[in-house]
Amino acid sequence: MIKDIQEEGKICIPCLITRCDKAKTVKGTPYLSLTLEDSSGVLDAKFWNLTEEQVDSYTVGMIVQATGDIIIHKNAIQLKVRTLKVLEDEKITDYVRQAPMSVKDMKEEINSILNQVEDTDLQILTQTILENVGEDYYSYSAAKKNHHNYIGGLAYHSLSMMRLSLKICELYPYLDTDLLICACLLHDIGKIEEFSSPVLPEYTAKGNLIGHISIFSSYLDRISYELEIQDKESVLLLKHMILSHHGKMEFGSPVVPMIPEAEVLATVDNLDSRLFMMKQSIDVTKPGEFGPRLFALENRMVYHRKDKK
Repeated sequence: MIKDIQEEGKICIPCLITRCDKAKTVKGTPYLSLTLEDSSGVLDAKFWNLTEEQVDSYTVGMIVQATGDIIIHKNAIQLKVRTLKVLEDEKITDYVRQAPMSVKDMKEEINSILNQVEDTDLQILTQTILENVGEDYYSYSAAKKNHHNYIGGLAYHSLSMMRLSLKICELYPYLDTDLLICACLLHDIGKIEEFSSPVLPEYTAKGNLIGHISIFSSYLDRISYELEIQDKESVLLLKHMILSHHGKMEFGSPVVPMIPEAEVLATVDNLDSRLFMMKQSIDVTKPGEFGPRLFALENRMVYHRKDKK
């Protein structure tokens, strides 16, 4: 499996193509820049010296038997592909990564914490929305790439943020725990309409034109009116937290955090996302070395310490 690849050498592995970019060398020779995935991890790959016909014969969603050579390129493991054989009778769901918690366990923990919410309006509002979106909440990813981009990523990322927020509330008891619990659970639900599907998601027209923050803001308004709680201050503050959870307007939020709970939400969202990306980099980097530069982390490299026990 991909997670077991640690050293340079020859390899033959079944995997799913999740990125397939066509390009040409400086001499005009076609090649493919690929991301290959199985249920254990992802692998960057290059397929060189192809014809125009060959580059057109591979697409995202194909399950292939990849053979080639594992090399270290820019401090990261990469596969130099020799052959890609399409495997016909395989299920995509067997080759995609999933959240490290089962749906059952995530549901139990989320429901247990939500039942602790004392603000009845916020509790009913959040429960109603989660019931309306149903199983999609536990199947969609939290992002197309970069962080928690696997089945169940939306729920797992939201749960992780909720855990972080509850710890912060222990240190800062003046914070409104109810607001943070509900905002963590709801903040990214708009991604269910922003993305096309739980597996190999693409941005929908609505996702590109409106974005998940605005999508959910409209939905939140509708449900709060149906429940006749639209004028409650707690609902207004919850909406503010959703709208400001990217932290800065240049990052896609129409407003910046103006209450402490909104600042916490934006912070734990950013923290959980960044630590996910750092852990992914460490997983493909040898101890004592730096990983590849990560565009989403200001082009930084992550060091994999060699003395951790």
